Amino acid sequence: MTGESGRSRGRHWRGWLAYAAAWLAIGLWLGINVVVGHRNSGETIPPWEPMTWELSSAAVMALLALALAAFERRFPLSGAGWTRRLWPHLLAVPVFSLLHTVGMVAIRKGVYLLQSRTYDFGDPLLGYAYELQKDLISYGLIAAACVGLRALRRRRERELAMLRLERDLVDARLAQLTAQIEPHFMFNTLNAIANRMHEDVEAADRMIAAFAGLMRAALVESGATRVSVAEEVAWLERYLDLMRERFRGKLETRIEVDPAACALRIPRLLLQPLVENAFQHGLASGRGSVVVTIRREGARLLCTVDDDGAGFAAGSADGTGLANVRSRLAILHPGAHALDILARPGGGTCVRLDLPIATDD
Repeated sequence: MTGESGRSRGRHWRGWLAYAAAWLAIGLWLGINVVVGHRNSGETIPPWEPMTWELSSAAVMALLALALAAFERRFPLSGAGWTRRLWPHLLAVPVFSLLHTVGMVAIRKGVYLLQSRTYDFGDPLLGYAYELQKDLISYGLIAAACVGLRALRRRRERELAMLRLERDLVDARLAQLTAQIEPHFMFNTLNAIANRMHEDVEAADRMIAAFAGLMRAALVESGATRVSVAEEVAWLERYLDLMRERFRGKLETRIEVDPAACALRIPRLLLQPLVENAFQHGLASGRGSVVVTIRREGARLLCTVDDDGAGFAAGSADGTGLANVRSRLAILHPGAHALDILARPGGGTCVRLDLPIATDD
């Protein structure tokens, strides 16, 4: 919080410095032009005099531009009914010019006094009339800049609002898809426990205890879209404990994780549906082995789920879990991921997942 506040103050001061530098540059540019003009005409005049004239005008104009920006926000020259708000500006122009004239004359007199000189503005009314016709243009340009900047800001705000809306819709869709996994898994598990009750009550009791532990872990999850690979593996281990209890003595499981991949981010509950798919299609009898491997290769995260079961029939439609995984990956990594279901040479199925390493949550 403190760091963000410090950065905000830094941007604030840099903005003010840039504003002051811009007006200083305008004053110097105009002053240099006057110096060059006098020299081209053969007049001898100390350079500090025209520089004082133009810099004093730019300094006062810089302050008046801020006041005009606030005035234009109060009476905006854009939007519905802007013509009704034009009159305050027409009345403000003479005041704007008067303040500009008085301010720059006061600065010039002060500088000339420091040089032991006297500044002569000439006839006040003629001088004011001369400055008024120039200030009318300056007023219009500054007011137009205010209108343009507000239009750009509003356009940017609309773009940001659209981006936030799109992000919120994506987040809502991801939350919905993630939420579909847990009820799907829960109903399948409860159905398995119910079937086990008729065969081995003690085994069913152990499955209930394992399922309770799994649900307890689910309840403490933050609900984030992504979790670390280590967290995903911990959930997967609990799920495999439950499946080993269900098919006691028939099932072998193994999870191999590259240490370099443990801290990487992965979509939450991404691998469990793939493993569940292996049980449903390849190891329906619960006899066989499942091996999950997760490793990092450069900027990619590679995951495989291998089973030595009956295999996955070509052309089979995706079940709820697999369709859910495909949908989430399409949202999170559009066009940047691969999910392939392949037949293993020795029998069984290999599900191979290739996705980019996530750089955000």
